[in-house]
Amino acid sequence: MSSHIARLTYEREQLKQQNRAYQAEFFRMRQSEQQVRALRHDMKNHLAVLEGYAARGQTEELAQYLKRLDQQLSCPGLVHTGNLELDSILNYKLGWAKRAGARMKLDVRLPEGFTADMFDLNVILGNLLDNAVEGLERSEAKELSLSLAAERGVLFLKIVNSYDGVLLRAEGPEGQAYRSRKAEAGHGLGLSIVRRAVDKYHGALCIDSAGTMFSVEVMLYLEA
Repeated sequence: MSSHIARLTYEREQLKQQNRAYQAEFFRMRQSEQQVRALRHDMKNHLAVLEGYAARGQTEELAQYLKRLDQQLSCPGLVHTGNLELDSILNYKLGWAKRAGARMKLDVRLPEGFTADMFDLNVILGNLLDNAVEGLERSEAKELSLSLAAERGVLFLKIVNSYDGVLLRAEGPEGQAYRSRKAEAGHGLGLSIVRRAVDKYHGALCIDSAGTMFSVEVMLYLEA
């Protein structure tokens, strides 16, 4: 009975993470499309301004105006892997971290045409980034680093975040576990759900805390 409840909780969490990511990505794409449409509509006016700066030799003003145009054309997302589902969950969660004041270091290196079972990967990334943002919100440094790479069918993920140095530990079915400090029902299941997803791929989950830095490393064998 308990295993059935755990499975239902796991599946609900998967769907919740995926739906949030898709909604965020749809909004981001629509926002970007609207920016490009507005820029195209005003292109004649922009060209007239640029021609005026060029004719008067105002190179500094010309450069600044071009920079502003480039910013309007740039995609607002923080990560662009080419995988729509992966970009969705990463940009959604990292956007949340940015709004929390995080100072981020991102290193995402995936091969062109990268594919994986996004159902499980969304859950792993979503829960780990949820925990990371919850931790850095309580820290002074507000640091977050994310490394994601794939090579020869193996996925490597590492997330490091600052926190206030206070951890809550609890005994779980897999041994000692870390527990969320939020009081709402359902919190504290994140790492347990991640561990279950990692075990599905015969992977490894390593957790470490030193001082005021908390790190999680995941290795998944994507190809059996």
